Amino acid sequence: MSGLRKVLVPLDMWEGTGKILSAVEEIARVGVDEIELLHVVNLRDASVNPQISAYDEEVLSTWKKHLRSCGVPVVTTTVIHGIPWIEIIERSEREDLSLIVLGSHGRSIVSRMLLGSTTENVIHHAEATVLILRMKILEEAGAMTCRLATDRIFGRILYVTDFSENAERCLPYLTWMAPARPAEVLVVHVQDLRHLSYATPKQMDELNRSNTQRLDELKKKLRGMGFEKVSTVIRTGNAITEIHNVAHDSGASLIVMGAKGKYGVPEMILGGTTEAVVHQSGLHVLVVR
Repeated sequence: MSGLRKVLVPLDMWEGTGKILSAVEEIARVGVDEIELLHVVNLRDASVNPQISAYDEEVLSTWKKHLRSCGVPVVTTTVIHGIPWIEIIERSEREDLSLIVLGSHGRSIVSRMLLGSTTENVIHHAEATVLILRMKILEEAGAMTCRLATDRIFGRILYVTDFSENAERCLPYLTWMAPARPAEVLVVHVQDLRHLSYATPKQMDELNRSNTQRLDELKKKLRGMGFEKVSTVIRTGNAITEIHNVAHDSGASLIVMGAKGKYGVPEMILGGTTEAVVHQSGLHVLVVR
């Protein structure tokens, strides 16, 4: 994957949207053939102000020019009426999307909310890969405001692997990110004690040797993709806790992981570890399907 074919960027008209667009510009410069900017006018808003669509189309047109200047060959804008998350899901089912980009919070920003309702519904129902741009909610002079969790998305990338087929699906997206020249890619594997409660010391030693070798092989592969600095980390413990610890200690900006892990339940859209990281991490998260 040298570049993404088509990226869908659903946008809400609120003060955080400009910050989301600055992140989308970073994505565009890495390599995207087409970006669609989508604004879904919620049915309750459309009934209050019938002229809202015209204003939204004008705003999207301005953002379209910004993205064209970043080198995106095709940028389209769409304003429709409906229920935002349903329209996003239906669009993703009709089109062959490489990626959906969403802010972690929408117009109704509430500091105690982990995710906005639209983002929550999309990550649980979409079958496309989703990038969640983490917004930090701040209170200034008695009013709620926000900013992106990090200035750069691709500053330092943490790639979580359990060596499963789901984790392997992340590699084409990592290949796409290489031109962004991140400071470092950390390949992290956690030997989750929840699945190793009966392992003997001898079995643990063998597991450590085997997994260290597999991480070294991944490191070589990523270096071959063009990443200048690749590090590997192996931890034993609770997967969710250890991923958060490594992300915090390394100063990561983006966590990349498969939607489901090795032990994922087939009918679940997200695996338990991915679900927890998406909700608890203060970083941008790419959930690959």
